[in-house]
Amino acid sequence: MKKILILVSIVIGLASCSSYDYYSVSNKPVNTARYKTYAWIPESQSKASSTYNNDIATDKIVDAASAELNKRGLTLKNSNPDLLIKYTAVVNKETRTYDEPVYYNPPARLSPRLGYYRGRAIYYYAYTDPFPVYVGSRARKMQVKEGSIMIDIIERRTSKLIWRGWAEGEVNDPQKAINDIPNVVANIFKKLP
Repeated sequence: MKKILILVSIVIGLASCSSYDYYSVSNKPVNTARYKTYAWIPESQSKASSTYNNDIATDKIVDAASAELNKRGLTLKNSNPDLLIKYTAVVNKETRTYDEPVYYNPPARLSPRLGYYRGRAIYYYAYTDPFPVYVGSRARKMQVKEGSIMIDIIERRTSKLIWRGWAEGEVNDPQKAINDIPNVVANIFKKLP
């Protein structure tokens, strides 16, 4: 029982550490009975910028998305596919406003005290370091890098977008962002109906 509780707390802890938010919109459900094959739109028409603009990131996005589509019963077929898949990976600089608490630290001081020792009153001084006092908050503007990975599923016959899923989150470390791509793409596809 203890092992199960520890495992559950680890899973919840890891899930809460996710710095991405996931969204999706769809025009019609992606029915695997109706759609059997897919192909990737050429890379020149897919977009990537800064952190994700390299072959490693592109391969991770394509491989992770292909694995998720294969799990759903779709197969890769470059000639005459049912669905077209496109990705967009962008990192933008944004300004966010954070409210920070402001504290006042009163100066430390020596305070006179009265004590008793063997029945006699003794006067002495004690060093007093008071606690900080909350006085309000101030707004601080910070530049952050906001990254998003977007995956589009397009019906080839009608050329209409039928599903879009994307993840948004802060990108502080480019290496970590690239290593997180498979997990992020898997979580995007969890939103696929």
